[in-house]
Amino acid sequence: MGLCRPAPGEQPLELPGVEVIRVGEERVGGALRRAGLGGMRRVSPVERELRGLYRLGRLGRTTAAFVRAGRRAGRFDIVHANDLGTLPAGYLLARRSSARLVYDAHELYGDSEPDYPFTYGRAAGALERALARRADAVVTVSEPIAEELRTRLSLRERPAAVLNCPDRVELEPSPPADGPLRAVYQGAMGVSRPLEDLLVAAEAAGGVELTIRVTNADLDALRAEVSRRGLGGRVRVADPVEPTALVQALVEFEVGLVINRPLTRNDELVFPNKLFEYLMAGLAVVVPRLEGLVPLVEGERIGLAYEPGRPEALGAALAELARDRPRLAEMRARARALALERFNAEAQREPLARALGL
Repeated sequence: MGLCRPAPGEQPLELPGVEVIRVGEERVGGALRRAGLGGMRRVSPVERELRGLYRLGRLGRTTAAFVRAGRRAGRFDIVHANDLGTLPAGYLLARRSSARLVYDAHELYGDSEPDYPFTYGRAAGALERALARRADAVVTVSEPIAEELRTRLSLRERPAAVLNCPDRVELEPSPPADGPLRAVYQGAMGVSRPLEDLLVAAEAAGGVELTIRVTNADLDALRAEVSRRGLGGRVRVADPVEPTALVQALVEFEVGLVINRPLTRNDELVFPNKLFEYLMAGLAVVVPRLEGLVPLVEGERIGLAYEPGRPEALGAALAELARDRPRLAEMRARARALALERFNAEAQREPLARALGL
């Protein structure tokens, strides 16, 4: 059984054999983001703390809604709390049922955005430390973040690393081509992922066609900016696809991009889902030279790294791959092989099962 509180317009994915209960909908978050209170731009100290107070109230309301729904649903053997926003409810429901509690931390929550609200950060940080130490197991998305969490949360053991990899997908990666290099950025926008970096990189890179497929963005405004910069023949803004079709939607491309800037410790250690989706589709990758990404990308020779915050360097890396197609083909073959061997959901089941006590 799953409990969720979807964002406006979102529907829970259908999970075979799993009953998903919605406990309401977040109605205010979108308006706050548009007003600058949702973390998408820098705000004044007063606005920042108002944002934090709103988040504390939302955490309280969400916790109460989850606990009510969970009690109506009955008793449980395992409670898997995804993200800090579900941890208080998960703890209360687990204690009621004498169930095993697993805390799944996807971020460094106190350091996941610039100008983090002080009040919220202190309160939520204390709550996370207290409840994470009471959990039977803690899991997270990478080894570096696991080590960071062990220190930050004063855990007795390092959390288990369960990578956010896609299922193995049977597909044929796109064949090599003589035309422009086909690059894609597929993901979401954010403070540390400015889409302008992609446009500057496209201006700097010769022999490259770039597709941008993003959520949480005004696509009409983005298309207008592409046109204003004279990039209409080289940059395409595509509509988002369903979460279940992310890998298949990448098959036509050759290179996948990551554009995080190291504005926070969370960004420095980032290990995004899109990276593994690119690999499964048989794409080479170009990523910022960040602590969490470089060991994999350069160590396994599946792509190039560029200086973060320098979009012209991203463009130069793309141009380099466009000129060296044999090297690109080797990177792509290694990327696909790694995805099939190690970086897939099936390979991540064992550490997750251990955390769940199965």
